[in-house]
Amino acid sequence: MSKRKFQLLRRREEFKTHYTVLDIGTEFVKALVVKREDDKGIVLGVGKVRQAVMHMQAGAVADIQSVIDNCDRALTEAEDMCETIPGQAVIGIAGEQVRGFSTTMTMPRPQPQARITQADIATALQAVQRRALREAVRQMSQDLGVSEINVKLVHSTITHVRIDGYGVSNPVDFQGHILEITVFNTFAPLTHIGALQTIAQELDLELVATVAEPYALARGCASEETQELGGIFVDIGGGTTDIALVRNGGIESTRMFALGGRSFTKRLATDLSMPLEEAERFKLAHAEHRLATDQSVMAHRSVTPTAEVLAQGVALSLEELAGQDPLPPALFLAGGGAALPEVVDQLRAIDWTATVPFNHTPSVKLLGPDDVRGVYDTTGLLVGSQDVTPMGLARHAITLEDEADEPLGGLMRRVLKTMRV
Repeated sequence: MSKRKFQLLRRREEFKTHYTVLDIGTEFVKALVVKREDDKGIVLGVGKVRQAVMHMQAGAVADIQSVIDNCDRALTEAEDMCETIPGQAVIGIAGEQVRGFSTTMTMPRPQPQARITQADIATALQAVQRRALREAVRQMSQDLGVSEINVKLVHSTITHVRIDGYGVSNPVDFQGHILEITVFNTFAPLTHIGALQTIAQELDLELVATVAEPYALARGCASEETQELGGIFVDIGGGTTDIALVRNGGIESTRMFALGGRSFTKRLATDLSMPLEEAERFKLAHAEHRLATDQSVMAHRSVTPTAEVLAQGVALSLEELAGQDPLPPALFLAGGGAALPEVVDQLRAIDWTATVPFNHTPSVKLLGPDDVRGVYDTTGLLVGSQDVTPMGLARHAITLEDEADEPLGGLMRRVLKTMRV
């Protein structure tokens, strides 16, 4: 059970403006305490605790009680820093079993002159969600090699609504022949979702949102230009690499595969005959350019083959995501593994236009905390690419209230509650 000190404070006015953010990664648990001020998020506290090798597997929880203990320690660090214990929590979800994709439903209207009602939209949303659930079950059953799998919805967002090809934010009272709705959904197996819910309950957190980390990363860092032109966000964590495709003005799909920073550490430990902990420190020193020249050369030789495999994994994932349309011309990197110079080098070395549908070679940019829109760190502890994803989750937390106030937000919640997806 959690040993956190809940007596610090939980005043009602602070309950509504403060959030706990948990990024439960393969290598680290990262906890933030975030305060919402108008449309900005202010990071007041940061906690970070290393996970043992057996606590996580490919981005998913493998030992619930140990992960609870790690989260408890990270939360206590963050809360003690600012003497605040928020009740509301947003938890990120990642791992190769998580699936995120957009589903579009096109519904002809027999009476185009009649005004569109909320009932019409609800019917369309139900149809979209049923189709998405079937596709999620099909994908996961195929990937895991099982005939039946219990799939749960993680997060759902309406990304586009069009009437006869004309984009609208709220279709109520419009007229038209064709109503088209696109929804981005994230699904995960029940075992994955259930583990996170258990962690939140044991830590006495009110879980207000579970969100796919590549989705939060893309939404948090996508500028207006990126929303317009599109972009590819690649989060290289400890156990997995997570990819989000932004195209046609919204997040279209996500993919994850089981290769991340821990693979680089294991390769260094094997090649240089050193314990894993020492190899991890050696890897971080190499990423931060703190090694002597001869050591840097050894690290480069050891890390490069794994970086090449990772880059090819990104290319294969993008080939799968691309479909018939060209991909956006920019890759944005985050996560601790992205700080290794060999990763950037190998991504730039790929002949992208020969293997993946790019119109021209994409640019590659390493993201930092300053690239997360509207989230500001007051602790001075969020400094590198490894801190971008938890800040993206913080961005998601502070926009929850705005999303709830959007015209279709309440309707979507009612539809999902009725369907019990």
